[in-house]
Amino acid sequence: MAKSFLKDVLLGFSSLCDRAAGQNSDKKAGQSAAPLKLLLAVSGGADSMAMLSAFLELKSDINAEIFVLTVNHNIRPEKETLGDAQFVLDFCKDKCPCILAEIPKNTVFDEAKNRKTGIEDAARFLRYNEFEKAADSLNADYILTAHNKNDNYETVLMRLFQGSEPEALMGISPRRGRFIRPMLNISRSEIEEYLKEKNIPWREDATNLETSYLRNKVRHNLLPALTVCFDGWQRGLDKSLAKIRAQNDFIITSYKAKKETWVLDKKEECCRCKFLFFLSLEEALKLKFLQEGLILLKGKRRIPYSVFDDLMKLSDTKKIIFSGGFCIKKEGDEVFLFKAVTEEKTSEVFYSIWIDKPCTFDTPAGTFKAVKNEDGFFIVHKSDKTCGIGPFKPPFCVRSRLFGDEIETSSGSKKSVKKIINEWNIDYENRNILPIIEEGGVVKAIYGAVFGKKNWYVLGT
Repeated sequence: MAKSFLKDVLLGFSSLCDRAAGQNSDKKAGQSAAPLKLLLAVSGGADSMAMLSAFLELKSDINAEIFVLTVNHNIRPEKETLGDAQFVLDFCKDKCPCILAEIPKNTVFDEAKNRKTGIEDAARFLRYNEFEKAADSLNADYILTAHNKNDNYETVLMRLFQGSEPEALMGISPRRGRFIRPMLNISRSEIEEYLKEKNIPWREDATNLETSYLRNKVRHNLLPALTVCFDGWQRGLDKSLAKIRAQNDFIITSYKAKKETWVLDKKEECCRCKFLFFLSLEEALKLKFLQEGLILLKGKRRIPYSVFDDLMKLSDTKKIIFSGGFCIKKEGDEVFLFKAVTEEKTSEVFYSIWIDKPCTFDTPAGTFKAVKNEDGFFIVHKSDKTCGIGPFKPPFCVRSRLFGDEIETSSGSKKSVKKIINEWNIDYENRNILPIIEEGGVVKAIYGAVFGKKNWYVLGT
């Protein structure tokens, strides 16, 4: 098993590396090849420990120097998160240099507030910043992460049910710049078999078992159900993904063959093109064209398809369209695409308060208390005579609503927070300050009682 695993890792790495194993294109006659500098991202979990162990064995074969970076995000209990970091440092002792990157406490929460995203997204953003900084300081050729085949399936299924575009359904990219993922064709079971055979320890992150995270729901609930209902579903999905990849490649090739492109006007902060050209595009190419335009405007990469569907309807009779914080309009013989508030013009008010201990805090919706009891934390508005809403597990966030927010219904399906607000007939000036409670990157509750409505709480949190 160990030899097969090492062979697969070597094959995965060599297929992604610009320089063939043990060779140096810059090597002069009579000189030995300069070794590759590889920075491995290691958390202490099974995947990254298997990757580290494999590359320590392979470093002579591929002529490489191995460096390790482990990141302490300081978002889990101190004993647990410091334990993971120390575990990696101890394992690397006398084997390879190991760098510990400390993200100061509350930095992830502050970043989530600034980016208006969940904790996981903010942690990933900061973690990858640390990877880049360490790679620059070491002058590393590549940064290696331990994503595996199971991670890829989970990502594809999440994106599929979120309505992602074909390009996103191609899964995790094996390589992005100097980031390389050499284990994407290796399953989690193969990884654990290798570790057990080599008697290599690893750490388990307790949050990996919490089904409040979407990825964990897919991992622990959806994938086992698929295995029971559709034996061999992975092979079928692989075939579908290959077809999607072929079609996407065709769309990209066809798009690149077009002579017309967006013109970015930095002064006006918009993109423009000829209207007749835009109108002539087939739907698939029009979608791709709009995606490229929004990327130029530095819009979110993951934008709901409904936004693109709206923007694509620009015509001689429908000359201006607002959707998802963007606007497209026809002026003369040109099309203009730019960031804009929608016709509903939302309030600029945004707030986000992270709770990890009992406290009193103020929001635009009023003063609240975070009260702790044996079940967890409850949030209580100053005018609320009940026990409030909860329980929640810290750290969690009380914030204003964000575009695309959804919450679970009693039937287990998802419902748009915007739709709930419309059904509640909440006044315009209050709808953007309505308290939303987010736990683990998932909307768990809406505090409707502050405006005379029922609280919405997801049971079983």
